[in-house]
Amino acid sequence: MRFVRLVGLIAVAVCVLCCALVGGAVASPPEYGRCLKAEKVGKEYKGKFSKSSCTVEVPVTERAKKGKYEWYPGAAKKGQTSSGGKGILEEVGKNAVGCESESSTGQYSGTKEGKNIVVKFKGCKSGGFICTSEGHAAGELETNVLEGRAVWENEAKQKTAIDLYPAAGGDGEFIAFTCGAALTVAVKGSILVPIKPNKMSKTFALKFKAKHGFQTPEDYEEGGKKVEDVLLSDFSNKGYDQAGQNETVTVTNEEELELNAVV
Repeated sequence: MRFVRLVGLIAVAVCVLCCALVGGAVASPPEYGRCLKAEKVGKEYKGKFSKSSCTVEVPVTERAKKGKYEWYPGAAKKGQTSSGGKGILEEVGKNAVGCESESSTGQYSGTKEGKNIVVKFKGCKSGGFICTSEGHAAGELETNVLEGRAVWENEAKQKTAIDLYPAAGGDGEFIAFTCGAALTVAVKGSILVPIKPNKMSKTFALKFKAKHGFQTPEDYEEGGKKVEDVLLSDFSNKGYDQAGQNETVTVTNEEELELNAVV
């Protein structure tokens, strides 16, 4: 069976996640923003970076010649959408739910966060039963409002990820729905999806990967420590168990953005 991500993104975005920042804020990677061509006065550049990814800072004495780019934290245009194809959500060795397609909307907030993310799915089934959210057409699901933020998967290797979770907090639900006349499903917890940093783009590719209900990755780094981050599902009120999902999602931003792991 196939399932479309119950978290939306991005990209992620989910799912990717920022709006306009207050100027002068201290950079704290990983962060979303824009690497743009720097102002040039006469023959002198006014930027701090030599590359279009804003990952190589130029010494002050060389900026007039090499400082061709400048980093602007946050997004000037904060809207984001996502689309995804077939995927699967599966409990550890147990139940599964599948959907044929996915779409989402959301907004960037600050330099790391996303807000107001709502994901919708179509063609959803479990064990041959059609799955439906209350108030929706048969086979259609819709999440509660989600949030997300950019985190370190591995800071030493500059590997970044998006952490997606219910806006209500750690105990909130991603989604709750029914399949057929008797099966109820609820999903909570949080989920990580890797995202490639250091490249300006209007789209971000998010690939959710899991095997037998175990997600990859299952933790992120914060303050030098690992923080567990897993998705949980409950089928027919039998108790929550770990779950994972497989799906590829494309997050589309209103403008070109970059998740910078250096600034």
